[in-house]
Amino acid sequence: MQTQLYGYNDEDSGEWTDGVLALKIALCANSDTDDRKWVIFDGPVDAVWIENMNTVLDDNKKLCLSSGAIIKLKPTMTIMFEVEDLSQASPATVSRCGMVLLEPHELGHNVLIQSFVDDIALFIEEKIINKLGPLMHYIANVTVRYIYRNCKFPVPTGPNFVIDNMLKVFDTFIRHWKPTEDDEISKIPANAEDICMNALIFAFIWGVGA
Repeated sequence: MQTQLYGYNDEDSGEWTDGVLALKIALCANSDTDDRKWVIFDGPVDAVWIENMNTVLDDNKKLCLSSGAIIKLKPTMTIMFEVEDLSQASPATVSRCGMVLLEPHELGHNVLIQSFVDDIALFIEEKIINKLGPLMHYIANVTVRYIYRNCKFPVPTGPNFVIDNMLKVFDTFIRHWKPTEDDEISKIPANAEDICMNALIFAFIWGVGA
């Protein structure tokens, strides 16, 4: 993990090779744009490799590598950790981060649906969205309540996960409708509403029911 993230010295040649994290932070730090750059860790926090991030997370905001290189973070860069728990994190690490605890049930699955509907509303007719949005919310509430009361899961799975599955299945039917800069005519077929309604049922069957 250490060498893959930060880098290592080749024992034969003595040459330094940057790791994934070093390359990504250097890429963001060398960017000339004012866009915000996010470096997100979505795996478990290990007490060994995270200690090397202390100078990144404190007021210095510098990544210090074993090669002697120092990469200074820009104000437009943000480091984020998405972890299941903090069992392996030291107090020093925790104190350097602004912690936000958000339980999945507090978030709810309706925000996932609303975000998806808002996105496709940019290229699908309003009258279709006005039917599709409420129907998607209603079926999601009913099916999620049903499966967690009456079905068994081989692997524990939260409601947000199954609804995300449903949205991904539904998206496969309409993603090619989204226009690009080169499109001069609409890609949306005349029977778009029928396709959306049929796709919605199919998506719930395989995204939630499966």
